[in-house]
Amino acid sequence: MKKIVLTSVLGLSIFSVQAQQTEESAIRAVVDRLFEGMAKKDTNLVRSVFHPSARLQSAFVNRQGQPLLLSQSIDAFVKAIGSIPSDTNIEERLTSCEIRVDDRLATAWAFYEFYANKESSHKGVDAFQFYKTDQGWKIIQLSDTRRK
Repeated sequence: MKKIVLTSVLGLSIFSVQAQQTEESAIRAVVDRLFEGMAKKDTNLVRSVFHPSARLQSAFVNRQGQPLLLSQSIDAFVKAIGSIPSDTNIEERLTSCEIRVDDRLATAWAFYEFYANKESSHKGVDAFQFYKTDQGWKIIQLSDTRRK
């Protein structure tokens, strides 16, 4: 009897870990699609990863040394991506990413490096919040830090 209970518990634990890894992979795929859309300047792809009510915020220190919190709408962000000159190539690379999931809510904390025309522009942390819709995971909040 103890073997049956132990086997059942281990089986459920393995299933739970596999389900968690599947959700984490799906969430990472959303982040990768965002960066792909940004690199291709594909505004439809960029918009597709965001929930319609998503918020974007950046925390940084300006050239005068003042801390700022910049808020931007999804529409403004998508427009900015679409207006990047065709001769400018951008790439955002994650150096690490930690994803946590509970039910239909998830978060990702990711260190990144941003490049323009293969030259380092800035780096920081992307803090994502996700909501699982019927169409899959969508970004509902993206906050980042930026530093040289």
